[in-house]
Amino acid sequence: MNTYTIGQIEDAINYWREHQASGEDAALCPRARVLADIYGAMIYNREETVLANTLSPAQNESLSLALNQQPLGL
Repeated sequence: MNTYTIGQIEDAINYWREHQASGEDAALCPRARVLADIYGAMIYNREETVLANTLSPAQNESLSLALNQQPLGL
């Protein structure tokens, strides 16, 4: 069963923060925002991993797209 670590979720949030425009009020972009909910819950519950099948389709898509990106300039 596929799992994601809290570090992977944090990396994905940071990827989207760097690569997608956010709102003028410093809100996270939509792709990072869907991950912030699960990230916050993991911190609150002191969880290190989360099962992919417990995430919404939007959360899985945001994670997959961000984590499968190649570093820029390489």
